[in-house]
Amino acid sequence: MTDDNRSKNDREVLELQIVTSHLSASYLSSLLRSLQAALREVAHSRESTNQEFTQKPQPVLILDKIISGSNLTLYMIFSNAVNSKPLTNLSRQTFNTFLDDLTDFVKMLPQPSLWGGASLPTPSTRTESDLIRRMDQLYRELRRSKQITIRFKNRSVEIEGNRMEIQ
Repeated sequence: MTDDNRSKNDREVLELQIVTSHLSASYLSSLLRSLQAALREVAHSRESTNQEFTQKPQPVLILDKIISGSNLTLYMIFSNAVNSKPLTNLSRQTFNTFLDDLTDFVKMLPQPSLWGGASLPTPSTRTESDLIRRMDQLYRELRRSKQITIRFKNRSVEIEGNRMEIQ
């Protein structure tokens, strides 16, 4: 993607910022697979975005920009698989819905017990939809990082161990 296109689309990208102390390649690979699967499941689960994924070839989630240093920051956007043109409407709708769904998922998790650990839900109390399973996989991967932030426009979810901040 050219710098001109990138500057126009920076508002439509999902930003993933990871504190990089001892970041293993296998963790990063697992995290990106889980994130991509969760984003695709979010897009498939909504009528407004599902139509894009019924066409062949399907949209591709690309790493638009990567910045490294004390943190690793990845910028992602959906693009057309044939001509690599950014799909800004699909990205905007999917990323907004994704942050809504991730926030809702975390809010439905069991509260920590009096002794500090989170109480485990019984399998019968959770609806195991594909979206819930994907969010659960992603949340487990996110918590493995020392500190991680997912940001879209003015919204963000930051996870640091058991602490989570939603803005």
